[in-house]
Amino acid sequence: MARVDKYDPITGGFRADVALDVLDADLGKLYAYGLDSTGKAVKGAGQSGCLGVWVFNDKPGRVGPLREIQRQDIMREGCVTDFGPTAGVPGTDFGVAGTKYFANATTGAISATGGTGTYYVGATVEPDRLEVNFQPVPAP
Repeated sequence: MARVDKYDPITGGFRADVALDVLDADLGKLYAYGLDSTGKAVKGAGQSGCLGVWVFNDKPGRVGPLREIQRQDIMREGCVTDFGPTAGVPGTDFGVAGTKYFANATTGAISATGGTGTYYVGATVEPDRLEVNFQPVPAP
């Protein structure tokens, strides 16, 4: 299961309200997120275009009688360990060291396939460690 290893919340990204239900199948997988017209985080480009990535290991929502997680950080710079492309099985299908990864604008899925309209996410330094340096401008 992918997890955020190094992340500076002051300079490495931003925090936004969450406007999505995280599916069980998406837990532990890295996705790209954008903002909808109300400023809430959505998987894929949304209204704003893709602005960063995050991996949910827990579902946002009520975690206690008086506490709800309604906000989430969106990473632009940092490190994700136990990383594997989104289509893989978390914790078993790892990437390949030295591979560049891109985000699909429609689905937010991360893969080694770049091209028009994809967003550069970062590169793997080890097979299961992705150094994120998200570029919020899609490839022409």
